[in-house]
Amino acid sequence: MHVPVENGIAAFPPSRTAGNVVLRPLTLAGAIRLGCAGVDCGRPVPRDRLFEAAFILSGLASGVSGLAPATRNPQPETRAAAYRRFLRRARCGLKELSSAVEGILNDAFATWVKPARAKGNVVRATPYGLGWPLELAESLCAEYGWRWQEALDTPVVTVWALVAAARQRKGGRHGGIDYIERWYSGEVKAGRAKPLAIDK
Repeated sequence: MHVPVENGIAAFPPSRTAGNVVLRPLTLAGAIRLGCAGVDCGRPVPRDRLFEAAFILSGLASGVSGLAPATRNPQPETRAAAYRRFLRRARCGLKELSSAVEGILNDAFATWVKPARAKGNVVRATPYGLGWPLELAESLCAEYGWRWQEALDTPVVTVWALVAAARQRKGGRHGGIDYIERWYSGEVKAGRAKPLAIDK
């Protein structure tokens, strides 16, 4: 039976590099940090926020080295000091860094499957909610009994896959195509499979 590529991405989220900067998969905590820095994960990262976004995605903002070779400082340092150190040591081109940052953000949503709209849902004309990272972290805690920090440390690409799997397990419906349907559609387009005939 075919194992969709999304399974591998969810289980082993990829990192990306730009020069000597290693960007780690976007976690829920990283999405919150980016939001606090004025970066919207659903839009292109503004040039004036690019290095701060890379700093957050490198893991240095949370105390994990994002430069190769490892440059961990045994002494505690402030976030501002860590950011200055990151800027001093980062060796990469702006275009290369932008491509890597955007790639990491795109990777984070590779496993998202649109949910079906529930009947009776009110369509709102204005933004609402508590913020998707918080809502997803709470969902992981409620669904799996995880601790708060464990949920925050989970890569977003993994979270979306778990949300889709839990929805399906509970009998919920997807509003978009699932992973096998994505694969099959690609096979049909490439001529490696024929569309299934449906008897009426």
